[in-house]
Amino acid sequence: MNQQAITATPPAAGALANLSRRHFLGASGALVLGACLPVASANPKAKASVPFQPNLFLSLGPDGTVRVTAHRSEMGQGVRTALAQIIADELEADWSRVAVDQAPGDAKYGDQNTDGSQSILRNYDRLREAGASARLMLRQAAAARWQVPVEEVRAVNHQVTHAASGNSADYGELAGDAAALPIPAQPALKAIGEHRYIGKAVVHVDAADIVRGKGVFGADVHLPNMATAVVVRCPWLGGGVKRILNEPKEAPGLVAIETLEPAPSAGPVFAPLGGVAVVAEDTFSAMRVARDLQIEWTDSPNRGFASDELRSALRSALEKPGAKVPGAEKGDVEAAFQGGGKQLSAIYETPFLAHAPLEAPVAVADVSVAEKRCAVRAPLQDPQAARGLIAQSLGYPLESVSVTPTLLGGAFGRKSKPDFALEAVELSRRLGRPVRVQWLREDDIRHDYFHAASAQFHRAVIDERGLPQAWLQRTAFPSITTVFAAQASAPAGWELEMGFSNLPYETPNRRMESAGIRAGVRIGWLRSVCNIFHAFSANVFADEMAAAAGRDAIEHRLAMLPKAGKLAVPGMQPPPGHELDVERFRHVIERVRALSEWARPRPEGTGLGFAVHHSFRSYVATVLEASVVDGRPRVSNAYMVLDCGTFVNADTCRAQMEGAVVFGLSLALHGDIAMRDGAVLQSNFHDYPMLRMAEAPATKVELVPAQDRLPAGVGEPGVPPVAPALVNALFAATGKRHRSLPIRV
Repeated sequence: MNQQAITATPPAAGALANLSRRHFLGASGALVLGACLPVASANPKAKASVPFQPNLFLSLGPDGTVRVTAHRSEMGQGVRTALAQIIADELEADWSRVAVDQAPGDAKYGDQNTDGSQSILRNYDRLREAGASARLMLRQAAAARWQVPVEEVRAVNHQVTHAASGNSADYGELAGDAAALPIPAQPALKAIGEHRYIGKAVVHVDAADIVRGKGVFGADVHLPNMATAVVVRCPWLGGGVKRILNEPKEAPGLVAIETLEPAPSAGPVFAPLGGVAVVAEDTFSAMRVARDLQIEWTDSPNRGFASDELRSALRSALEKPGAKVPGAEKGDVEAAFQGGGKQLSAIYETPFLAHAPLEAPVAVADVSVAEKRCAVRAPLQDPQAARGLIAQSLGYPLESVSVTPTLLGGAFGRKSKPDFALEAVELSRRLGRPVRVQWLREDDIRHDYFHAASAQFHRAVIDERGLPQAWLQRTAFPSITTVFAAQASAPAGWELEMGFSNLPYETPNRRMESAGIRAGVRIGWLRSVCNIFHAFSANVFADEMAAAAGRDAIEHRLAMLPKAGKLAVPGMQPPPGHELDVERFRHVIERVRALSEWARPRPEGTGLGFAVHHSFRSYVATVLEASVVDGRPRVSNAYMVLDCGTFVNADTCRAQMEGAVVFGLSLALHGDIAMRDGAVLQSNFHDYPMLRMAEAPATKVELVPAQDRLPAGVGEPGVPPVAPALVNALFAATGKRHRSLPIRV
């Protein structure tokens, strides 16, 4: 298995081209492939030393090393490994001879935003075709060399063989010949049963370097003559520097004190927040000066923002009808409520949340004003978007800007916003030398793009079995669109599609409503986004319906579902082939019931809680076993079943579910960002804690074999069911129902 050091050297540049999300070949794809061939490959007398680079994503050298170019960012989710697995499998490569290079931000790769659990979903087909094309070309090269029909030639494990003649050749020997051949338009792909790497457990290609301290993260990038900057930012959004009260004339290691203009107070998009940048020869010197600065800040409309007032406003928004979700209404909800029957209602609340990745934002920029060029290395989820914003900020042509991601020490959506990279670019431009901007943990937590606080209202009329005969649902939260538009407030359709408008439960009468409100902080997407609060309220309310009828929670949930079929949803539609399949939804429920031994009696004071959710085109069912020990919730065991369709790396899928349990429990038990006078009150892990090892449960994960189905998300869909499963488990254990997060026992 290849555990060589991973380089960040991009492959040879080719012509720019826009690639579709699902198809790599075809009319436009063939042009892309051709444009990416080395010039020498057009020469029929190509020498054996010519590298074989049939497409954007792989090249083969004369030594037989296959170099896969990963165009997505690695943040611990194993995407560089998975992309390489797909190509290597179809190429029939020897995994020990595969290396991975990191692609820079460039439109020729298509969408590079490593967000939304879509890397495999969007790239599976075209990467398989890339590997299959190269395999066929190697077979064709061997067949031509041996003057035999290509149908008689096989390619297996880095070797091309011809059984009848006994001829064989290593891939490296054929690289030059293959480079001269035309790109096949429709290469045959392997059957599912022929896969050697896809669907298997493979150690991450970055693992060895990371555990040995050789992995290159943002803070590991060092350039000659590089300075380091720490920025002191205004506590409230939109405030700028009025004056520095104690600006030092000199200090050990100090290079400069630079004032950065503030971002707009409304709709800041990804602009830097502004502040006072302390630039020094080393990080400690910059931190020391920054710590002692006294700054008077200008006012902004967000100066008085308070999270308690926003949560109160969200609750108030639920007291009156909101905007109806178009196409979601069914029957007559009001008539059903007036008709009597057993009624339930509840309000559920979740707070602001911070991403808090282990690695705080950091970026290295090297700007040459004279040459009008800029190079950035940083832990970025979307290097292509960052490249465009940097070019725009400098007024440089796009081709003069390069942006290459390092390894990301966690991200969860935060590092898809390149504000920290833009800070480094501006300071490098001013100082005429490379600059690394290093955010501190306190900066990261206080100046995040926060996950929105929310409030949900559910009201239902239930029959004797606890099944809803009428169901009114209202959701209220600050929309992510408020970051992009100064006048935006209403939730977007894609936000409602995250666990609200696409619930699969049956009821003859239904209405869904939404309300938005602007917050005085930046709102952003965090791992699983709006699914967090929508899955929380829907799963807990369903559990409350079951409890009111005295029914088993899982039996009740199955009874709420149609027997089969694809869910018809209002508004935003899923991609073809990714409609919510009720049978798959039911299947993960049945499997988690068996995995958790749901019917097995637990000790007194221990309860089981169940939740299920469909998000990012995957299905996840969860059971948690919990109790209250010394006045604190204690989760002893977690059980998760994941159906993500075709999966590439089985170990990665299990690890993502295990990580989702830790992430989800951190949010449920500890996550709470509060603001007063426009400023965030939390600052570090002492007052915004993550789950500790002693709190983490034993976790069992089952993957549903579904390699005949389209691939779907893995990194995010495990998070939404965790918090509601915990709340339901605590109710089973204690009889107390929690409707607000984080849980306070």
